[in-house]
Amino acid sequence: MDQRNNLPRLGRLAVLWWCLLGMTVAVAGDGLFEWDRLPAMPDKHGFAGVHAGVLGGDADDASLIVVGGANFPDGLPWEGGRKVYHDGIHVLPLGTRGSWRKWSEPWPEAVGYGMSVNLPDGSCLFMGGKQVDAASGKERALASVHVVRDVDGEIEFTKGPDLPEGRTDGVAVVVGTRVFVFAGVGNPGGDPEAGFEVLQSAVVLDTSVPQDAWKWESVPWPEASAGVPARGRMLPVVGVRGGDVFLIGGRDFADPAVVDEQADERIFDLDFLADGYALDTDRMSWRRIADLPHGLSAAPSTAVQVGATHLAVLGGVPVDFLKEQVAARPEINGQGTAHPGFPADVLVYDTLTDTWASGGVMAKQVGPDHESNPAGSLWAPVTTPVVTWKGQVILPTGEVKPGIRSPQVLIGKPLAQPKHFGWVNWTVVAVYLLGMVGVGYWFMKRESASSTDAYFRGGQRVPWWVAGLSIFATMLSALTFMGIPARAYQTDVTWYIGQLPILIVVPLVVFCYLPFFRKLDLTSAYEYLERRFNVATRVFASLSFVLFHIGRIAIVLYLPALALAAVSDIGVIPSILVIGVLCVIYTVMGGIEAVVWTDAIQALVLMGGAILCFALVVMRLDGGVGEVWTIANSDSKLFENLQWKNFDIADGTTSAVVLFVAFFFNSLVPYTSGQDVVQRYVTTRDLGAARKSLWTTMWMSVFGSMVFFGLGVAIYAFYKTHPAQLDPALPKTDSILPFFIMQQLPVGVSGLIVAAVFAASQSTISSSLNSVATAWIKDFDARLIRPGRSDDTYLRAAKWVVFLIGVLGIGVACIMATSDIESAFKTFNKLIGLTAGALGGLFALGVFTKRANGIGAMIGAVVGFATVLGLYFSGSPVSGLLYAFIGFGCCFVVGYGVSLMTGVDRGRGLSMHG
Repeated sequence: MDQRNNLPRLGRLAVLWWCLLGMTVAVAGDGLFEWDRLPAMPDKHGFAGVHAGVLGGDADDASLIVVGGANFPDGLPWEGGRKVYHDGIHVLPLGTRGSWRKWSEPWPEAVGYGMSVNLPDGSCLFMGGKQVDAASGKERALASVHVVRDVDGEIEFTKGPDLPEGRTDGVAVVVGTRVFVFAGVGNPGGDPEAGFEVLQSAVVLDTSVPQDAWKWESVPWPEASAGVPARGRMLPVVGVRGGDVFLIGGRDFADPAVVDEQADERIFDLDFLADGYALDTDRMSWRRIADLPHGLSAAPSTAVQVGATHLAVLGGVPVDFLKEQVAARPEINGQGTAHPGFPADVLVYDTLTDTWASGGVMAKQVGPDHESNPAGSLWAPVTTPVVTWKGQVILPTGEVKPGIRSPQVLIGKPLAQPKHFGWVNWTVVAVYLLGMVGVGYWFMKRESASSTDAYFRGGQRVPWWVAGLSIFATMLSALTFMGIPARAYQTDVTWYIGQLPILIVVPLVVFCYLPFFRKLDLTSAYEYLERRFNVATRVFASLSFVLFHIGRIAIVLYLPALALAAVSDIGVIPSILVIGVLCVIYTVMGGIEAVVWTDAIQALVLMGGAILCFALVVMRLDGGVGEVWTIANSDSKLFENLQWKNFDIADGTTSAVVLFVAFFFNSLVPYTSGQDVVQRYVTTRDLGAARKSLWTTMWMSVFGSMVFFGLGVAIYAFYKTHPAQLDPALPKTDSILPFFIMQQLPVGVSGLIVAAVFAASQSTISSSLNSVATAWIKDFDARLIRPGRSDDTYLRAAKWVVFLIGVLGIGVACIMATSDIESAFKTFNKLIGLTAGALGGLFALGVFTKRANGIGAMIGAVVGFATVLGLYFSGSPVSGLLYAFIGFGCCFVVGYGVSLMTGVDRGRGLSMHG
């Protein structure tokens, strides 16, 4: 059947998908958080300093529990009212949004201003606090600890180990199964008559052991500078990101010795602190972080995780605000019903770039009757805990003006800022994508899809430079365009050492492997394995390749879809569908010639886009390239973390030797055993042209990876110096490049760079689709399932395979879009080793050994594959980057050993030894 008759139908399909792209929109709220109200607490006054948590974790039937707290029920403080501490227990069902229920049984003691955390098992831990001592009438810090559980709908609280000393106005956080408690105040010697003193101490409790074995242990206190302890503090904020805990701000009793330093941050004999510290909870070591823009105290106790790297501090009290209120109402120290309520400003800290920026404001709506009816307004509360449930933030009650509480309960969630791509950018992308379909149509008319030889090998008339660019584009793809800059942005350029093994891999392929592929005139690389060993090794290798590339298609589809979702108002899944369908269309139409020529175009677009993006980043920095270099050096973004005497093989290793070996085999495997790459070797005119194509690929790879790593460092430098321009709600650092593209680049240019992302993706997808079709037809259909059929039969089947594998890859990509993949680039490298390492071992056995045989090769391949699978699913600490090396090595060593025991090879003349 003449494929040209299908053009109108294919064209209409492309237009239909493009229309679907334009019709899809995403809805987002304004600001960093979207706030709503839960039912107000049943006490009209509300409370400050409550214990609070969620019973049941993130379950739909979880409940919010609020215990104790303090208020002024008998009169406001400037009117002589007395602060009262409470022992009530209030519970609110969250999933059903039911009503509050006050528990009939009281808490063991009246308490306020303690520390609260949710434990991983769905229980809560309430610690410390203060109450009025009956004997002295003074406030006494408590050391009591209680575990609270929901047991069949009933509240159960049991006694835990007391804190080492009474502690109140401190903060607590959970890291894994460990509970950390920091700072606060206590009574000297436990005597309420002595008043309060700030604590320069922290403790930790490991809850992974049985409760009767729980024991508090001390944690080092941070240093403000070498040998100088940080000041103790009360009412700071604590946050956690990864394995680090961040202790921020707070206030201390005024220190006369530091009058000059604290003059601007002092009021009421209190110093408001701006310093912050980060604790590495694995090493138990502190580092100082960037100071707050100003001293801050009494904000809701926990900084909220936002996006991939940020912590948000919600509200709080700065000293300048207090001074303004005192100036307005000096007779009552700035208190009074006319008080406007505490500030609603949100500050965000980027834990990656160590910078602070404004995060907008919290929801705050002050009504005209706020003086007489404060409960009728919406406030930014202070002295209240932060509770999380299903990714949402709950602020239960709290103090909204000095001495005035509110029964309000706020619930909010972070929102990414909406980004609009615009019709100009869409036009650029549309022209590019439809242009690729046009290339496929042109090669279809040129009879490039008229036979299996033309469809799979392009009639061996592809120019060497086109083949070289095609290999480069196939191997680098969107995983490089986005993954490497994201890696450099998030960590450093250490992994660039992993790009250098290509200087060894290519000569090895040129002189050792390539002569066999050309001499045997192969279409499928796995034909070599049958001739050298047996049909079983051919089938095993080909099937492994096919399965791997279904996953690879999904990953490479997912990344540009993520890019599009980050820079526009279209969802990830519709993006996957559009990109995938258009790529399938031109691959089905044009065969390998359409693939390699579009690859060559896409390689040039890819590199041009990366270079242009780097140049535009540098132009936006005042110091240009010099500033990038300075920041990279000061923030250890270069090779400072590379370890030359370390041979650590665990995940996250920075060993130079381990990384070099790992990436050597991650490159060797596809260049020697991947049908998508080997197929390019046989599309050129002769062996000399094939060699030239590989030399082209080698130098393009070395230069290209340098550009991509440099781009990531440049973007880091930009947001280090422009922190306010980074969206705190950016969900993954994998999105940093497309976010920068959309936010900073001119209209039209951003469309061009996004087109480069698509170019990188489509080059890999089209290569995978055509090579999978080649492997299936040559190694299964024509060899085992339907041998002896006509060439037209196999050609039609090949096009159906392209279509079906494309649909399957698109489906897997959609599943990935709903899962949590922290770094697609690392995942990709793991998948190479997991499914392909043993393939590289098979080819090395055939090429480099004389005595290897089919039995040994097959057993070696199975052992190599099984070993890697065992490491992966057992949760072994071995880095996934080493899976290719392990699979390769096991296959080669076991295969050769078994061969020595079972006989000589049958593939005479098919190894380097003749």
